[in-house]
Parts: sequence; C-alpha cells; structure tokens
Amino acid sequence: MIEGVSIPTPFLLAALVTAVCLTGCKRQHAWQQAGWRPAQPAQSIVAGSVLAVESLLEVMPRERLAAVHSIAADERYSLVAHLARGLKQVGATPEQLLSVRPDLVLVDAYTQAETLAVLSAANVPVIRTLDPQSFADIEANLRTLGRVTHLEEAVAEIIAVTQKKLTRLRAAGKPLSEWRLLSLDGAMHTLGKGSLFDVIVKTAGARNLATENGVGAFRKLDIEEVLAWRPDAIVLLGSPPEGGGLPKWADQCPGLSLLTCIKKGRVLYVPRRLLTTTSHRLVDSAEYVQRRLMQWGKP
Repeated sequence: MIEGVSIPTPFLLAALVTAVCLTGCKRQHAWQQAGWRPAQPAQSIVAGSVLAVESLLEVMPRERLAAVHSIAADERYSLVAHLARGLKQVGATPEQLLSVRPDLVLVDAYTQAETLAVLSAANVPVIRTLDPQSFADIEANLRTLGRVTHLEEAVAEIIAVTQKKLTRLRAAGKPLSEWRLLSLDGAMHTLGKGSLFDVIVKTAGARNLATENGVGAFRKLDIEEVLAWRPDAIVLLGSPPEGGGLPKWADQCPGLSLLTCIKKGRVLYVPRRLLTTTSHRLVDSAEYVQRRLMQWGKP
C-alpha cells in the first residue's frame, strides 16, 4: 500500500510528468526489469485494463483487487462483465488509478506514457502487458500477469485449459478450410495479417481473405476489391439489425448487395466483446465463428 499519496490536479499531474522527465526519464524502477516479481504478493491491485480483468478475475481473490477498469464491467466490451460489476471501478486517468492507493497497477499496451510516468513518480509498481498478435503472445502476457501477482500456478492452469481448447478447435475446423472470410466495418476497413481477427479465423479452421490478398493488420478497402475477392462470408461486429440483413451503413456501399454471400445471407455477426478481446478468451471467439460456419455447412 502506498502511504501518503495525494491525488494531484490535472495541472499538477502535467507538471509532475514534466519534472519526472527533466530529472531523468531513463531511470528504471525494479518493476521495469524483465522477470520482476515482488517479494510479497500485492494486496491492493488495480486491474486497469480489460485484458488484466479477463485474465485474472476468475483466479484472483477478490479482496486483493482494489479496483478494476470501468470498461471491464461493461458487457459490450468485457467477457467477464458479470463478475466485475460488484467491484470498485475506476477510469484510466492517473488520478483515478491512484485514488484507491494501489500497491500494483496492471495496464495494457494502449495506456498513455504520461499515466505510466505519473504512477512511477508516485512509486507505484505498474506492469504493462504487450499488444498480442498470437496465442503465444497472449500466453506470454498471462505468464507476466501470473508472475507479478504470485498466481503462477493458477495462470499455468488457464494456459493448459486454453491449449486443450485450441487443439480441439483446430482438429474440428479442418473441414472448414474452404471458407474464405472477410471482416468489414462501416468505413470499409478490414483486418488482415497481424490482427487477432486473423488468429480467430485461422483457429476456427477458415481462411482470412484480407491476409491472402496482402492486407496487414488494418486497411481500408474499396468496393471493387471486395467484389473482386468474392468472400464466402462477411464478418461484422455487433448484432444483426431487427429483421436480419445488413446494418444501415451498408446502404452507402450499394455494391455489397451484388456479393453472392450477401444474397445467401452469409453475414456473420460477432459480438463486440468477442472480436475485441485480447485475453486467452480469444479461444471462445474462434469457437463462436467455427460453430456458425458449421451450421452453414459448405460455402
């Protein structure tokens, strides 16, 4: 527990960040060293990312959690929202994170550098997970979280269970190798190589058309490309509109209606929390896609 930490105003926070950098941004704390493990288990932990909450909430004693990120309690974004709602919730600003006097803060790759600087200046250990691009990366994040929270054994069990699910899914998905999927959003963006969507599709047993056409993690398409690629199914984030069919934004892309997959109703809506998760629960996302493709049968 950090004693005597007052919560600065936004002006003082900015000044503090500047002072930290002026006095030596290169200074490293013990927790910034590879393989760091606190001598004693932290007892006032802030899980400041959905990733941290989804990774640890089912195995960490709730009394050790001082707070969780508020988004982790929102069922639109979190796969453990039902478990997180009973815990104290905070936002992502340094003031909010420090308000519960944590002795360990867990954040993700999208946390602002200023937030990390303020927490470090307050002498609060802060662990930042990496932005994963594969199940191997997800496993590495899990092991990091397990090590710094003294939950290595529980995390090892999570990894073992996940590996078993992956083996089963990959075997079950072999008959789905003909399916060519394409993700789209209202701005005609798609997800290709290096994205977790690519991992979901391949784990389910299907093919990601964007990857096969040289698209990186994220790119905007034009309707001519989509028509030329002739996907077997379009993957959209969210829930289908009442009565089924396509969302309203599709009216701005009239060429979509020319696709054979659209005429066949091969539009796969995936809940946001399944397409945006970066935890080991990505295996559930792959299972969701695989189950739907199996219901459809052949492309």
